Amino acid sequence: MDADMDYERPNVETIKCVVVGDNAVGKTRLICARACNTTLTQYQLLATHVPTVWAIDQYRVCQEVLERSRDVVDEVSVSLRLWDTFGDHHKDRRFAYGRSDVVVLCFSIANPNSLNHVKSMWYPEIKHFCPRTPVVLVGCQLDLRYADLEAVNRARRPLARPIKRGDILPPEKGREVAKELGIPYYETSVFDQFGIKDVFDNAIRAALISRRHLQFWKSHLKKVQKPLLQAPFLPPKAPPPVIKIPECPSMGTSEAACLLDNPLCADVLFILQDQEHIFAHRIYLATSSSKFYDLFLMECEESPNWSEGACEKEKQSRDFQEQILSVDSEEEREEGPPRTPQAEQWKSSNKSLVEALGLEAEGAVPETQTLADWSKGFIGMHREMQVNPISKRVGPVTVVRMDASVQPGPFRTLLQFLYTGQLDEKEKDLVGLAQIAEVLEMFDLRMMVENIMNKEAFMNQEITKAFHVRKANRIKECLSKGTFSDVTFKLDDGAISAHKPLLICSCEWMAAMFGGSFVESANSEVYLPNINKISMQAVLDYLYTKQLSPNLDLDPLELIALANRFCLPHLVALAEQHAVQELTKAAMSGVGIDGEVLSYLELAQFHNAHQLAAWCLHHICTNYNSVCSKFRKEIKSKSADNQEYFERHRWPPVWYLKEEDHYQRVKREREKEDIALNKHHSRRKWCFWNSSPAVA
Repeated sequence: MDADMDYERPNVETIKCVVVGDNAVGKTRLICARACNTTLTQYQLLATHVPTVWAIDQYRVCQEVLERSRDVVDEVSVSLRLWDTFGDHHKDRRFAYGRSDVVVLCFSIANPNSLNHVKSMWYPEIKHFCPRTPVVLVGCQLDLRYADLEAVNRARRPLARPIKRGDILPPEKGREVAKELGIPYYETSVFDQFGIKDVFDNAIRAALISRRHLQFWKSHLKKVQKPLLQAPFLPPKAPPPVIKIPECPSMGTSEAACLLDNPLCADVLFILQDQEHIFAHRIYLATSSSKFYDLFLMECEESPNWSEGACEKEKQSRDFQEQILSVDSEEEREEGPPRTPQAEQWKSSNKSLVEALGLEAEGAVPETQTLADWSKGFIGMHREMQVNPISKRVGPVTVVRMDASVQPGPFRTLLQFLYTGQLDEKEKDLVGLAQIAEVLEMFDLRMMVENIMNKEAFMNQEITKAFHVRKANRIKECLSKGTFSDVTFKLDDGAISAHKPLLICSCEWMAAMFGGSFVESANSEVYLPNINKISMQAVLDYLYTKQLSPNLDLDPLELIALANRFCLPHLVALAEQHAVQELTKAAMSGVGIDGEVLSYLELAQFHNAHQLAAWCLHHICTNYNSVCSKFRKEIKSKSADNQEYFERHRWPPVWYLKEEDHYQRVKREREKEDIALNKHHSRRKWCFWNSSPAVA
């Protein structure tokens, strides 16, 4: 009886394939991929190792495994029996080698020692137990050749030896060993599902050719080819990096509340009951309340030129003011606004300082504008020079005298609501707050107080959202028109008006400039060199609304440079996203972006736009051949680190190009051999059939 036939299915050749190799080189995963059609993620492949010994019983128990073992190779029906083995060198594997038809010898391309053991240990063992059995050399874990080794090492099992870049074997190393041993060589990747069919189909061919030499009478084996060449594996293109936007910073609610308690750059002074003095900021009040917006807008229309004279007085007195304030202690500089009962003391000291600076000259303070007929709760309003209680600097302030019915406690709570949009549910004097809100026509606050008193505070969420929407729209309007501005930025191509309180609460860089001892903190004009108007307008829009509103003329790199200069990482990320979107849109429309990407790369790295730099590196690497052919000088002018990155991550990689050249060369040589062999066979047939009649 023929032991190599499958008697359950006649005319089917049974092939016993033994898989050997070191531990953890990928033998079991390779067998499972062929026998069970299992697909695993890279994390599963790296984080788990399940040593499994496959025997012929698996094909008796599992019907799916049995069905997948049947295949047709070169018109020959075969039943493949896979045998897994231990990778320990001291184990006895003679039972596995018995009656084997082919041996698949595996090593890992990420473990040079496993390749060394092929020659020193495994091949001699195979030839000792089955000297006539064909052997196929297989390099496993091909995906590690192009993988991110840092991520791979993080995902591997604990205490596993980390994989280094120098450990990765190039294809020619395995090919040299295979050539030295005289056996075919293939590479596989279970993760990419590459080379699995090539390995076992060609292992079957090697086994059938060996069987054909011994069983020459089997005519169906005549069409079996010798093991075929394997086309090199082209690794997939890495996906472009996704620009991640960090969490948007808050709209400065806590900073606004702090600014109310420590009124830096205050330009409004409320006088309540002739005793309580409360400093505030016009931009916060005007954008939060229509009543205050109309009030301060009316003041601007009444005295449009007053601020120019005040600024002139301020410039003349600045030197003398600094001499007086230089003797102040640090504790005095950190004091907040004066409160009752120290109001009279603060008022007298403020008056003496103003008199010392000579700011009460004739015509410096205009007459008081009466507001009693304009609205309830107000008595009068005028402009005068006041000393800021925080910075100790003199500046123009709008003094608003309130009616006696306005109580200091509820009024301060009202101001806190206008600054933050929040109302504490534990507020004690809700009745007084409701009365002031009614007088000042702040109906949002009035409704919120009623909801709290009726124990329906959950309804205040919608009111708060609507409040912030109206405030944001009013802020945009003030920015575009320059209404209530107190600082002007002088730029290379123009000027932009802005508001110090909003900038202080939105940007730490601005807070340090306007709140510290810098010259800019006392000036109403600030010169910013090397900045254009479009970029500065985009930055101010972001600081006011926390949104980026790009236009066609905006240069993303200039915006990134300015955002990095102002220490705004969230804006940098938004600008990076905008730049990538514009480049992607241009590429999809057929416009070449290679030169622009090259110019972006190192500028993005210099200005801490790391995500944009990563995207540029990815674009250059995935289009390396075309970019290098067009911009060879620009590529060579890049830094050494960037050039090293190009060489390491270029696509297609260098090892693939070498393998492709080798594959095409060997393929042409084999085609020539096949043509010559076919000519030889055809000549022999012609001679045989033509010589027979003559012999007869």
